[in-house]
Amino acid sequence: MDSYSETIIETPDALKLYLSVKPELDRLVTDRSSIEIDVKDYQLIMRVTSDDLISMRSTLNTWYRLVKVASEMVTLTS
Repeated sequence: MDSYSETIIETPDALKLYLSVKPELDRLVTDRSSIEIDVKDYQLIMRVTSDDLISMRSTLNTWYRLVKVASEMVTLTS
């Protein structure tokens, strides 16, 4: 079963968050899922496709955590 998720995070720091997590795009959470990240205006858009719900959950948890940490770092340094 293929699963798809799109998450849109609206923040004035969307570009900073994107640049912070971009290096992680080279590392796979699992070979059963893939992620695309884009920035549009003040939106960070994450699209995850996976073969099953377990890999979807794993990938989403990892990327939400990465974005959360990046957001905290942007807040601390601003």
